[in-house]
Amino acid sequence: MSTATIGFIGGGNMAASIIGGLLTSGVDARQLRAGDPSQESLDRLALLGPITTSQDNLDIIPGCDVLVMAVKPQLMKVVCAGIADTVQASKPLIISIAAGVTSDSLNQWLGGNLAIVRCMPNTPALLR
Repeated sequence: MSTATIGFIGGGNMAASIIGGLLTSGVDARQLRAGDPSQESLDRLALLGPITTSQDNLDIIPGCDVLVMAVKPQLMKVVCAGIADTVQASKPLIISIAAGVTSDSLNQWLGGNLAIVRCMPNTPALLR
């Protein structure tokens, strides 16, 4: 995974913490991408390092080996519907950090037949 391209769908606090940790641990910023509709969130992420960002999630997905779903649980279904075709085209490993969203739901919303991992980072993860 040292050369994997990792995309983040959602650029909030948890995504920022994970991206910051990856950069601190030596991951090349060119391997990281983040999509979020909020330019403010993207600007905050850009302060961590020169990662690729976009307000359009569809710009982030192509070429990603791993896609981290860092979206609030109540928005996940709608976000997945908007990216499902693009995810299906490349079938990256999906990692969800959304509490309460099952792997089965994610798989269905993203078009099926995907490798999905769920993990639940907590407050200490924000502090790295």
